[in-house]
Amino acid sequence: MIKLDNVTCGYVKKPVQQGITFEIEEGDVLMITGPNGAGKSTLLKVLASILNPTAGTVVYGWPSAEDPRKFIGYLPDSLSIYRSMKVKDLSELHWNAFGVKPQPLPLLAEASIEKESRVSELSLGQRVIFHLSLILSTHPRLILIDEILHSVDVHLRNLALEALVRTMADENPTVVMVNLNYTEIEHLVNRVVFLTREGILLNETAENLTNSRNMTLSDILAENMNSIYSKKRQEVSE
Repeated sequence: MIKLDNVTCGYVKKPVQQGITFEIEEGDVLMITGPNGAGKSTLLKVLASILNPTAGTVVYGWPSAEDPRKFIGYLPDSLSIYRSMKVKDLSELHWNAFGVKPQPLPLLAEASIEKESRVSELSLGQRVIFHLSLILSTHPRLILIDEILHSVDVHLRNLALEALVRTMADENPTVVMVNLNYTEIEHLVNRVVFLTREGILLNETAENLTNSRNMTLSDILAENMNSIYSKKRQEVSE
């Protein structure tokens, strides 16, 4: 279990979110959604342990882990991989950093990625597939994915989602995705956190949401989003 307790986070002493508290059960597939500027990506960086909260704590529940990042795979919204390196060399660097043996990367062939190619020669979609392949190859306990999947074409996005589904079935990792396009992943999600600038508006299981409202998850979340923006338009007009 991962616990966020009264977490405040942001940049240069300016908080984006304050007092965030919730738990993520082992094996959960959690979607964090909400309007732009609510701090979704910032919160994901806190979970990735690359941004320290200015207050509060994040506890991963992995007592044997001196550095939780060894067990985390993080796919950010802006890919931070060395573009000057060759695919094969960056793969080796990644595996050495995580202390694992070289692993097969079957997605590379499906995405027409040559191991001798430099990362700079790959398209955005190919870089996403490559980065995701590296993440999954270390068998992380926690997988964090920002909205980058929506910037790639349908074929490569499907490859990525299929690989994620296989990993979930075989290894049961905890998965947290920041997402605004609900329809593509709602069948994977078992819990939703809806984040606004004022904090958590909604933290509920997908099953409870859909059963109580008799609506699809996509419709429920779209309704919440529309309500927020309607309120903002009303405040501006006043």
